[in-house]
Amino acid sequence: MDGGLALFGFGLFLLSIAGLYVRSAFGLAWFLLAVSLVSMGMAFSESKRLREVSLALGAVLLVAGVVSLIMGVMWWMVLGAFAFAAAYLLLWAEFRYAFFGNVPPEQVPQHSHRRWRIHWPRRAHRT
Repeated sequence: MDGGLALFGFGLFLLSIAGLYVRSAFGLAWFLLAVSLVSMGMAFSESKRLREVSLALGAVLLVAGVVSLIMGVMWWMVLGAFAFAAAYLLLWAEFRYAFFGNVPPEQVPQHSHRRWRIHWPRRAHRT
């Protein structure tokens, strides 16, 4: 929720600046507002994939920064988008790893090696 609120505020700031000075940032501003609404909506979700979706949103923000840089948006707006993407990914990491102290070690997801085991079909022996 905090990441979504921060993105919403940054998106509104970019929208107001884009309306006054830089018209090339409208796409970035509207995209940030849409991502922030998805992020705030996820705060009330009980999905089991909540952490993976948060990681995907952080990656989408990084990609949006690269695309806006290519599209010619002012450098300081792109720098702000990268800073907010890094902060969003840091918020994701805080609730993913026990290193930060927000998640007890027993809640850290454990990966099993049997999960990715490939089962090859057996061939019948021909006589």
